[in-house]
Order: sequence, then structure tokens, then C-alpha cells
Amino acid sequence: MSTFYGTEVCAIDAKGRLNVPARMRRGLDPEANDTFLMVRGFDGCVNLYPLDEWRKYTERLRALSVGDENARNFQRILLGSAQEAVLDSQGRINLTDSAMATAGIEKDARLIGTFDHIEIWNIKKYDALSKAATPNFEDMARKLFT
Repeated sequence: MSTFYGTEVCAIDAKGRLNVPARMRRGLDPEANDTFLMVRGFDGCVNLYPLDEWRKYTERLRALSVGDENARNFQRILLGSAQEAVLDSQGRINLTDSAMATAGIEKDARLIGTFDHIEIWNIKKYDALSKAATPNFEDMARKLFT
């Protein structure tokens, strides 16, 4: 089981490659085979699911009702955005133009470890979201854990 946590700021090179920090790569389960699925995320980010966790996620997607229009649309949008990303020998992945546009990423990105996947964010967008949520952090904790 892959597990990720923490935050890192990473540069995107001229070829659209992002270096996944070694600290985060250590959270990658060997079963993932150095492979991620890059998909559209929520709130304007891009998600990187390691292959082992993506397999679990697809089980949940397959369980959605094909008779439900929202489920079909969600599957189309999510799976239509999916791209395989394999770590190269230097620990980099290639970000697609589509992924960079989705997240509004140009030169730098913030990576956030969120247990089973990594979120890739435009730094300013994430900082604004985090700043807006911070005053409510304790309220959120109370609602979620009581």
C-alpha cells in the first residue's frame, strides 16, 4: 500500500517534467512498479495515483451504477483525463499539457501527500485554498472526529 504525506515545492522543467521528491517516492509501494495514473483532481488540482492505489480506486469506479447519469459523466471526465506516468531513472514524471492546464501550473508546483495519492497544485491556488480553510481547521476536526 502506497502512502504519501507532507508538502514539497517542485520545479517543472522546460520539457514538462516534474521531479517527485525522494521523500515521497519512498512512500511508493513496490507493487506500483514506479507507475502513476495522472487524473483530474478536485478543487483545481491534478492527482497522481500510484498503480497499486489506482487499482483500488477503479474498483470503486466500476461499482458505480451505469444507470446513473452523474456516475457516467464522472467516469467519462475522470477516465478521459487519465494518463500513465512512469518515473524515469532520475525520479521524474512527464506532466501532460492537459494536466498543467487543468491545475494552472507553469514553472513550479506544490505537491501534497494525501494518503493514497499525491495532489499537484498551482502554488498560489493551493496557498489561497489553505489560507481560507485554516481558520476553520478546528471546526472541521470537531465535525469529522466527534
